[in-house]
Amino acid sequence: MTTLDQLNGNIVERLINQLKGKSTGKDREFIRNWLNESEENKRLYDELNDIWNATAKEDQEVFNSFEALKKVKLRFGQNSVQPDLKTEYKRPSPRMFYNLLKIAAVFILAFITGVLYNSMVSQKDVTTESAMTEIAAPIGSKSQITLPDGTKVWLNAGSILRYDSPFNQKDRNVRLEGEAFFDVTRKDGKLFIVETQGITVRVLGTAFNVKAYPNEGSIETTLVHGSLIIEQHSEGNEVNETVLEPNQRAIFIKKEGNLYLSEVENKSLKPENNKKIESIKEKIILSKQVDTEVFTAWKDNRLIFRNEIFESLAIKLERWYNVKIEIKDDEIKKYHFNGTIENETIQDVMGIIQYTLPISYSIEHNVITIQKNVKKINLNSNAYEKPLKPKTKPEDVLTSPGRDF
Repeated sequence: MTTLDQLNGNIVERLINQLKGKSTGKDREFIRNWLNESEENKRLYDELNDIWNATAKEDQEVFNSFEALKKVKLRFGQNSVQPDLKTEYKRPSPRMFYNLLKIAAVFILAFITGVLYNSMVSQKDVTTESAMTEIAAPIGSKSQITLPDGTKVWLNAGSILRYDSPFNQKDRNVRLEGEAFFDVTRKDGKLFIVETQGITVRVLGTAFNVKAYPNEGSIETTLVHGSLIIEQHSEGNEVNETVLEPNQRAIFIKKEGNLYLSEVENKSLKPENNKKIESIKEKIILSKQVDTEVFTAWKDNRLIFRNEIFESLAIKLERWYNVKIEIKDDEIKKYHFNGTIENETIQDVMGIIQYTLPISYSIEHNVITIQKNVKKINLNSNAYEKPLKPKTKPEDVLTSPGRDF
Protein backbone atom coordinates (compact mmCIF):
# COMPACT_ATOMS: atom_id res chain seq x y z
CA MET A 1 0.00 0.00 0.00
CA THR A 2 1.32 3.44 -0.90
CA THR A 3 2.06 5.78 1.99
CA LEU A 4 2.12 9.54 2.08
CA ASP A 5 5.90 9.71 2.35
CA GLN A 6 6.17 7.80 -0.93
CA LEU A 7 4.37 10.48 -2.92
CA ASN A 8 6.19 12.46 -5.56
CA GLY A 9 7.23 15.87 -4.23
CA ASN A 10 5.54 17.68 -7.12
CA ILE A 11 2.20 16.06 -6.28
CA VAL A 12 2.49 17.01 -2.60
CA GLU A 13 3.31 20.60 -3.52
CA ARG A 14 0.18 20.84 -5.67
CA LEU A 15 -1.94 19.33 -2.93
CA ILE A 16 -0.60 21.84 -0.39
CA ASN A 17 -1.36 24.70 -2.77
CA GLN A 18 -4.89 23.34 -2.98
CA LEU A 19 -5.22 23.29 0.82
CA LYS A 20 -3.82 26.83 1.00
CA GLY A 21 -6.30 28.03 -1.61
CA LYS A 22 -3.42 29.08 -3.84
CA SER A 23 -3.83 26.45 -6.55
CA THR A 24 -3.99 27.41 -10.21
CA GLY A 25 -6.47 26.11 -12.73
CA LYS A 26 -3.90 23.61 -13.96
CA ASP A 27 -3.25 22.47 -10.37
CA ARG A 28 -6.95 21.91 -9.75
CA GLU A 29 -7.36 19.97 -12.99
CA PHE A 30 -4.30 17.87 -12.16
CA ILE A 31 -5.62 17.09 -8.67
CA ARG A 32 -9.08 16.14 -10.01
CA ASN A 33 -7.52 13.72 -12.47
CA TRP A 34 -5.17 12.36 -9.82
CA LEU A 35 -8.02 11.77 -7.35
CA ASN A 36 -10.10 10.01 -10.00
CA GLU A 37 -7.28 7.59 -10.77
CA SER A 38 -7.84 5.45 -7.68
CA GLU A 39 -9.40 5.21 -4.24
CA GLU A 40 -5.84 5.03 -2.91
CA ASN A 41 -5.18 8.58 -4.10
CA LYS A 42 -8.33 9.81 -2.38
CA ARG A 43 -7.18 8.17 0.85
CA LEU A 44 -3.77 9.84 0.60
CA TYR A 45 -5.40 13.21 -0.02
CA ASP A 46 -7.57 12.80 3.08
CA GLU A 47 -4.49 11.85 5.10
CA LEU A 48 -2.63 14.98 4.01
CA ASN A 49 -5.72 17.07 4.71
CA ASP A 50 -5.89 15.66 8.25
CA ILE A 51 -2.24 16.55 8.88
CA TRP A 52 -2.82 20.03 7.51
CA ASN A 53 -5.85 20.62 9.69
CA ALA A 54 -4.06 19.22 12.75
CA THR A 55 -1.12 21.58 12.37
CA ALA A 56 -2.69 24.80 11.16
CA LYS A 57 -6.41 25.26 11.56
CA GLU A 58 -7.43 28.85 10.97
CA ASP A 59 -10.39 28.85 13.30
CA GLN A 60 -8.46 27.48 16.30
CA GLU A 61 -8.61 29.76 19.34
CA VAL A 62 -5.13 28.66 20.43
CA PHE A 63 -2.38 27.38 18.14
CA ASN A 64 0.41 25.34 19.78
CA SER A 65 3.35 25.15 17.37
CA PHE A 66 5.17 22.40 19.30
CA GLU A 67 2.12 20.13 19.46
CA ALA A 68 1.46 20.69 15.75
CA LEU A 69 5.02 19.74 14.86
CA LYS A 70 4.80 16.71 17.11
CA LYS A 71 1.65 15.50 15.34
CA VAL A 72 3.27 15.81 11.95
CA LYS A 73 6.39 13.93 13.05
CA LEU A 74 4.41 11.19 14.72
CA ARG A 75 2.29 10.82 11.60
CA PHE A 76 5.49 10.21 9.63
CA GLY A 77 6.81 7.71 12.16
CA GLN A 78 9.33 9.99 13.93
CA ASN A 79 8.72 9.21 17.60
CA SER A 80 11.56 11.27 18.99
CA VAL A 81 10.60 14.93 19.19
CA GLN A 82 12.84 17.31 21.09
CA PRO A 83 10.73 19.94 22.82
CA ASP A 84 11.45 23.41 21.64
CA LEU A 85 10.17 26.72 22.89
CA LYS A 86 6.53 26.19 23.68
CA THR A 87 4.59 29.33 23.00
CA GLU A 88 0.89 29.91 23.02
CA TYR A 89 -0.70 32.55 20.90
CA LYS A 90 -4.09 33.97 20.76
CA ARG A 91 -5.72 33.70 17.37
CA PRO A 92 -2.80 34.21 14.91
CA SER A 93 -2.77 37.03 12.47
CA PRO A 94 -3.33 36.08 8.80
CA ARG A 95 0.32 36.85 8.02
CA MET A 96 1.60 34.69 10.87
CA PHE A 97 -0.82 31.92 9.97
CA TYR A 98 0.42 31.97 6.38
CA ASN A 99 4.04 31.71 7.59
CA LEU A 100 3.16 28.73 9.76
CA LEU A 101 1.56 27.04 6.78
CA LYS A 102 4.73 27.58 4.77
CA ILE A 103 6.84 26.05 7.55
CA ALA A 104 4.63 22.96 7.68
CA ALA A 105 4.70 22.61 3.91
CA VAL A 106 8.49 22.94 3.81
CA PHE A 107 8.85 20.30 6.54
CA ILE A 108 6.62 17.82 4.74
CA LEU A 109 8.28 18.40 1.37
CA ALA A 110 11.79 18.14 2.85
CA PHE A 111 10.95 14.86 4.53
CA ILE A 112 9.42 13.36 1.41
CA THR A 113 12.36 14.54 -0.70
CA GLY A 114 14.71 12.68 1.64
CA VAL A 115 12.62 9.53 1.40
CA LEU A 116 12.54 9.74 -2.39
CA TYR A 117 16.29 10.31 -2.57
CA ASN A 118 17.03 7.29 -0.37
CA SER A 119 14.65 5.23 -2.47
CA MET A 120 16.47 6.25 -5.65
CA VAL A 121 19.86 5.38 -4.17
CA SER A 122 18.71 1.97 -2.93
CA GLN A 123 17.06 1.17 -6.26
CA LYS A 124 19.70 2.62 -8.57
CA ASP A 125 19.50 -0.20 -11.08
CA VAL A 126 15.74 0.05 -11.41
CA THR A 127 15.88 3.82 -11.85
CA THR A 128 18.61 3.59 -14.49
CA GLU A 129 16.66 1.01 -16.41
CA SER A 130 13.47 3.04 -16.38
CA ALA A 131 15.33 6.13 -17.66
CA MET A 132 16.97 4.34 -20.58
CA THR A 133 15.93 4.86 -24.19
CA GLU A 134 16.21 1.86 -26.52
CA ILE A 135 15.98 1.86 -30.31
CA ALA A 136 15.93 -1.44 -32.18
CA ALA A 137 16.10 -2.45 -35.83
CA PRO A 138 14.49 -5.90 -36.11
CA ILE A 139 15.85 -8.62 -38.35
CA GLY A 140 14.91 -7.82 -41.95
CA SER A 141 14.75 -4.04 -41.45
CA LYS A 142 16.91 -0.97 -40.81
CA SER A 143 16.34 2.21 -38.80
CA GLN A 144 17.56 5.78 -39.06
CA ILE A 145 17.32 8.10 -36.06
CA THR A 146 18.57 11.49 -34.90
CA LEU A 147 19.78 11.68 -31.30
CA PRO A 148 18.95 14.69 -29.07
CA ASP A 149 22.39 16.22 -29.82
CA GLY A 150 21.80 16.12 -33.59
CA THR A 151 23.93 13.02 -34.25
CA LYS A 152 22.49 10.82 -37.00
CA VAL A 153 22.53 7.05 -36.53
CA TRP A 154 21.72 4.27 -38.98
CA LEU A 155 20.98 0.89 -37.39
CA ASN A 156 21.48 -2.26 -39.43
CA ALA A 157 19.17 -5.26 -39.14
CA GLY A 158 19.19 -7.04 -35.79
CA SER A 159 20.76 -4.10 -33.90
CA ILE A 160 19.94 -2.30 -30.64
CA LEU A 161 21.08 1.15 -29.49
CA ARG A 162 20.61 2.28 -25.89
CA TYR A 163 21.27 5.58 -24.13
CA ASP A 164 20.34 7.17 -20.84
CA SER A 165 17.79 9.95 -20.59
CA PRO A 166 18.41 12.80 -20.35
CA PHE A 167 21.06 12.61 -23.06
CA ASN A 168 23.93 15.05 -23.69
CA GLN A 169 24.50 16.28 -20.13
CA LYS A 170 28.20 15.51 -19.79
CA ASP A 171 29.58 13.00 -22.27
CA ARG A 172 27.29 11.51 -24.89
CA ASN A 173 27.22 7.78 -24.15
CA VAL A 174 25.45 5.11 -26.19
CA ARG A 175 25.59 1.32 -26.00
CA LEU A 176 25.49 -0.76 -29.17
CA GLU A 177 24.63 -4.37 -29.91
CA GLY A 178 24.82 -5.01 -33.63
CA GLU A 179 25.89 -2.63 -36.39
CA ALA A 180 25.48 1.12 -36.69
CA PHE A 181 26.81 4.01 -38.74
CA PHE A 182 27.30 7.24 -36.80
CA ASP A 183 27.51 10.76 -38.22
CA VAL A 184 28.42 12.58 -35.02
CA THR A 185 27.65 16.26 -34.52
CA ARG A 186 30.44 18.18 -32.82
CA LYS A 187 29.05 19.55 -29.56
CA ASP A 188 30.99 21.99 -27.36
CA GLY A 189 33.93 19.63 -27.00
CA LYS A 190 31.73 16.88 -25.52
CA LEU A 191 32.87 13.36 -26.32
CA PHE A 192 30.60 10.93 -28.13
CA ILE A 193 31.18 7.44 -26.71
CA VAL A 194 30.06 4.11 -28.16
CA GLU A 195 30.29 1.17 -25.77
CA THR A 196 30.30 -2.41 -27.06
CA GLN A 197 31.01 -5.80 -25.56
CA GLY A 198 34.80 -5.58 -25.82
CA ILE A 199 35.82 -2.09 -26.89
CA THR A 200 34.83 1.54 -26.40
CA VAL A 201 34.97 4.14 -29.18
CA ARG A 202 35.48 7.83 -28.30
CA VAL A 203 35.04 10.64 -30.83
CA LEU A 204 34.13 14.32 -31.14
CA GLY A 205 32.80 15.05 -34.63
CA THR A 206 33.26 12.02 -36.84
CA ALA A 207 31.61 9.60 -39.29
CA PHE A 208 32.29 5.93 -38.63
CA ASN A 209 30.82 2.44 -38.66
CA VAL A 210 30.83 -0.08 -35.79
CA LYS A 211 29.87 -3.73 -36.26
CA ALA A 212 29.51 -5.50 -32.91
CA TYR A 213 26.99 -8.32 -33.07
CA PRO A 214 27.06 -10.34 -29.80
CA ASN A 215 27.06 -13.69 -31.62
CA GLU A 216 30.07 -12.85 -33.81
CA GLY A 217 33.70 -13.38 -32.85
CA SER A 218 34.98 -9.92 -33.76
CA ILE A 219 34.14 -6.22 -33.52
CA GLU A 220 34.91 -4.04 -36.54
CA THR A 221 35.31 -0.27 -36.60
CA THR A 222 35.68 1.64 -39.89
CA LEU A 223 36.48 5.36 -39.91
CA VAL A 224 35.19 7.45 -42.84
CA HIS A 225 36.36 10.89 -41.73
CA GLY A 226 37.47 12.67 -38.58
CA SER A 227 39.36 10.77 -35.91
CA LEU A 228 38.52 8.33 -33.16
CA ILE A 229 40.12 6.47 -30.29
CA ILE A 230 39.43 2.81 -29.55
CA GLU A 231 39.81 1.69 -25.94
CA GLN A 232 40.26 -1.97 -25.07
CA HIS A 233 40.54 -3.30 -21.53
CA SER A 234 43.21 -5.93 -21.04
CA GLU A 235 43.93 -8.18 -18.07
CA GLY A 236 44.78 -6.24 -14.95
CA ASN A 237 42.21 -3.60 -15.97
CA GLU A 238 44.76 -1.82 -18.14
CA VAL A 239 43.38 0.35 -20.93
CA ASN A 240 45.03 0.27 -24.35
CA GLU A 241 44.22 3.07 -26.77
CA THR A 242 44.40 2.99 -30.57
CA VAL A 243 43.92 6.05 -32.76
CA LEU A 244 42.24 5.47 -36.13
CA GLU A 245 42.79 7.70 -39.13
CA PRO A 246 40.33 8.16 -42.01
CA ASN A 247 39.85 5.10 -44.25
CA GLN A 248 41.24 2.74 -41.62
CA ARG A 249 39.45 -0.28 -40.22
CA ALA A 250 40.16 -1.92 -36.87
CA ILE A 251 39.26 -5.50 -36.01
CA PHE A 252 38.99 -6.62 -32.40
CA ILE A 253 39.08 -10.41 -31.98
CA LYS A 254 36.96 -11.19 -28.90
CA LYS A 255 38.43 -14.61 -28.16
CA GLU A 256 42.07 -13.49 -28.27
CA GLY A 257 41.53 -9.92 -27.12
CA ASN A 258 43.61 -8.62 -30.02
CA LEU A 259 43.04 -5.55 -32.13
CA TYR A 260 44.00 -5.63 -35.82
CA LEU A 261 44.06 -2.72 -38.23
CA SER A 262 42.96 -3.82 -41.71
CA GLU A 263 43.87 -4.53 -44.33
CA VAL A 264 46.27 -7.00 -42.74
CA GLU A 265 47.29 -9.84 -45.05
CA ASN A 266 45.36 -13.01 -44.23
CA LYS A 267 48.61 -14.96 -43.94
CA SER A 268 49.56 -12.96 -40.84
CA LEU A 269 46.60 -14.48 -39.00
CA LYS A 270 47.27 -18.11 -39.91
CA PRO A 271 48.37 -20.64 -37.24
CA GLU A 272 51.91 -20.89 -38.61
CA ASN A 273 52.38 -17.24 -37.63
CA ASN A 274 51.54 -17.66 -33.95
CA LYS A 275 54.56 -15.58 -32.91
CA LYS A 276 53.28 -12.66 -34.92
CA ILE A 277 49.82 -12.99 -33.39
CA GLU A 278 51.35 -12.92 -29.90
CA SER A 279 53.13 -9.70 -30.76
CA ILE A 280 49.84 -8.11 -31.76
CA LYS A 281 48.74 -8.27 -28.13
CA GLU A 282 51.36 -5.65 -27.35
CA LYS A 283 51.12 -3.44 -30.46
CA ILE A 284 48.78 -2.52 -33.29
CA ILE A 285 49.50 -3.49 -36.88
CA LEU A 286 48.89 -0.49 -39.12
CA SER A 287 46.77 -1.03 -42.19
CA LYS A 288 46.61 -0.03 -45.78
CA GLN A 289 43.71 2.26 -46.62
CA VAL A 290 40.41 0.50 -47.19
CA ASP A 291 37.43 1.25 -49.38
CA THR A 292 35.07 2.38 -46.63
CA GLU A 293 32.06 2.09 -48.94
CA VAL A 294 32.35 -1.69 -48.78
CA PHE A 295 31.66 -1.53 -45.04
CA THR A 296 29.14 1.33 -44.96
CA ALA A 297 27.04 0.89 -48.13
CA TRP A 298 24.42 -1.06 -46.17
CA LYS A 299 23.04 2.23 -44.81
CA ASP A 300 22.23 3.19 -48.42
CA ASN A 301 20.44 -0.14 -49.00
CA ARG A 302 23.35 -1.87 -50.71
CA LEU A 303 25.45 -4.85 -49.72
CA ILE A 304 28.94 -4.96 -51.24
CA PHE A 305 31.02 -8.12 -51.10
CA ARG A 306 34.75 -8.26 -51.78
CA ASN A 307 36.24 -11.73 -51.55
CA GLU A 308 33.57 -12.57 -48.94
CA ILE A 309 33.51 -16.02 -47.38
CA PHE A 310 30.15 -17.61 -48.21
CA GLU A 311 29.50 -18.45 -44.56
CA SER A 312 29.79 -14.75 -43.70
CA LEU A 313 27.66 -13.84 -46.73
CA ALA A 314 24.91 -16.18 -45.52
CA ILE A 315 24.80 -14.50 -42.10
CA LYS A 316 24.38 -11.07 -43.71
CA LEU A 317 21.62 -12.37 -45.99
CA GLU A 318 19.80 -13.85 -42.99
CA ARG A 319 19.73 -10.48 -41.23
CA TRP A 320 19.01 -8.52 -44.41
CA TYR A 321 16.04 -10.63 -45.57
CA ASN A 322 14.86 -12.17 -42.28
CA VAL A 323 15.43 -15.74 -43.46
CA LYS A 324 17.19 -18.82 -42.13
CA ILE A 325 19.92 -20.28 -44.37
CA GLU A 326 20.94 -23.89 -43.86
CA ILE A 327 24.16 -24.95 -45.63
CA LYS A 328 24.30 -28.72 -45.99
CA ASP A 329 27.93 -28.98 -47.10
CA ASP A 330 30.80 -27.34 -45.19
CA GLU A 331 32.75 -26.93 -48.43
CA ILE A 332 30.19 -24.36 -49.62
CA LYS A 333 30.95 -22.23 -46.56
CA LYS A 334 34.52 -21.77 -47.83
CA TYR A 335 33.54 -20.33 -51.21
CA HIS A 336 34.47 -16.68 -51.78
CA PHE A 337 32.24 -14.11 -53.38
CA ASN A 338 32.39 -10.70 -55.07
CA GLY A 339 29.49 -8.44 -55.97
CA THR A 340 26.77 -5.99 -54.97
CA ILE A 341 23.17 -6.48 -53.89
CA GLU A 342 20.85 -3.54 -54.42
CA ASN A 343 17.04 -3.71 -54.46
CA GLU A 344 17.10 -7.47 -55.05
CA THR A 345 14.60 -9.93 -53.62
CA ILE A 346 15.93 -12.99 -51.83
CA GLN A 347 14.71 -15.09 -54.76
CA ASP A 348 16.76 -12.93 -57.16
CA VAL A 349 19.83 -13.22 -54.94
CA MET A 350 19.58 -16.99 -54.66
CA GLY A 351 19.13 -17.26 -58.41
CA ILE A 352 22.38 -15.35 -58.97
CA ILE A 353 24.21 -17.48 -56.42
CA GLN A 354 22.98 -20.65 -58.09
CA TYR A 355 24.05 -19.33 -61.50
CA THR A 356 27.48 -18.42 -60.17
CA LEU A 357 28.31 -21.35 -57.88
CA PRO A 358 27.89 -25.12 -58.09
CA ILE A 359 24.96 -25.19 -55.69
CA SER A 360 21.25 -25.91 -55.64
CA TYR A 361 18.75 -24.51 -53.18
CA SER A 362 15.15 -24.72 -52.05
CA ILE A 363 12.99 -22.18 -50.21
CA GLU A 364 10.24 -23.25 -47.84
CA HIS A 365 8.56 -20.46 -45.92
CA ASN A 366 11.55 -18.44 -44.68
CA VAL A 367 14.06 -21.32 -44.63
CA ILE A 368 16.58 -21.62 -47.47
CA THR A 369 18.40 -24.93 -47.81
CA ILE A 370 21.64 -24.91 -49.84
CA GLN A 371 23.59 -27.94 -51.00
CA LYS A 372 26.22 -28.76 -53.62
CA ASN A 373 25.06 -29.34 -57.18
CA VAL A 374 27.11 -32.40 -58.16
CA LYS A 375 25.96 -32.31 -61.80
CA LYS A 376 27.14 -28.72 -62.19
CA ILE A 377 30.50 -29.57 -60.64
CA ASN A 378 30.97 -32.42 -63.12
CA LEU A 379 30.05 -30.21 -66.09
CA ASN A 380 32.42 -27.48 -64.94
CA SER A 381 35.13 -29.50 -63.22
CA ASN A 382 37.87 -27.22 -64.51
CA ALA A 383 36.12 -24.07 -63.33
CA TYR A 384 35.40 -25.40 -59.82
CA GLU A 385 38.52 -27.39 -59.14
CA LYS A 386 39.16 -27.89 -55.42
CA PRO A 387 41.34 -27.15 -53.62
CA LEU A 388 42.12 -23.79 -55.17
CA LYS A 389 45.54 -23.39 -56.67
CA PRO A 390 47.71 -21.01 -54.61
CA LYS A 391 48.10 -18.43 -57.40
CA THR A 392 44.43 -18.49 -58.41
CA LYS A 393 42.20 -15.71 -57.11
CA PRO A 394 39.04 -17.15 -55.53
CA GLU A 395 36.82 -14.65 -57.32
CA ASP A 396 38.19 -15.79 -60.69
CA VAL A 397 37.07 -19.33 -59.91
CA LEU A 398 33.81 -18.72 -58.10
CA THR A 399 32.21 -15.88 -60.04
CA SER A 400 31.16 -15.89 -63.64
CA PRO A 401 33.01 -13.54 -66.04
CA GLY A 402 31.50 -10.06 -66.19
CA ARG A 403 28.83 -10.88 -63.61
CA ASP A 404 28.60 -8.56 -60.62
CA PHE A 405 26.88 -10.08 -57.62
